[in-house]
Amino acid sequence: KQWYQRRVAITAGGANKIREIENLEKLVNLEKLFLGKNKITKIQGLETLTHLRCLDIQANRIAKLENLESNTELDELYLSHNGISQIENLDSNLDLSTVDLSHNKIEYLDNLSHLASLSELWMNDNSIKSFEELTKIEKLKEIETVYLERNPIYEDTMYRKKIQLYLPNIKQIDATYVRL
Repeated sequence: KQWYQRRVAITAGGANKIREIENLEKLVNLEKLFLGKNKITKIQGLETLTHLRCLDIQANRIAKLENLESNTELDELYLSHNGISQIENLDSNLDLSTVDLSHNKIEYLDNLSHLASLSELWMNDNSIKSFEELTKIEKLKEIETVYLERNPIYEDTMYRKKIQLYLPNIKQIDATYVRL
């Protein structure tokens, strides 16, 4: 076997001024990819990475959640500190348990309700204005942790209580465990 056909656990390309995801097509067994703190503007070039379980592209310049259809084994997705304005194109990523979209421009919790394995959702520092958005994830049985601080809803004096009303099985809100 060629070196690239063997199981490659981790590739780190953080803080390297990378502008484009490219030349990874032969790393077909790659499980974890870290490309944080670069200048990447588009999620692309991951089609052959069908065994990818963790994708971290935090602190880049990504504006659209796209091109993850082939990455059906994704368990963890970290896209904080980008310019993403809507949650979309996760229809094939049914194994996601952790989604970090904090520090983006998201107003609505759309296109998450099919993620039955989702247990952690990081949406702090976005633009969520209504607690009604939580109805879109209330049927997710595995959800235990949500981060929603520093969204417009965070200003509400009943912030934690309202989250608990919509998500009665929640165990952690932001960095604090829920009292039973």
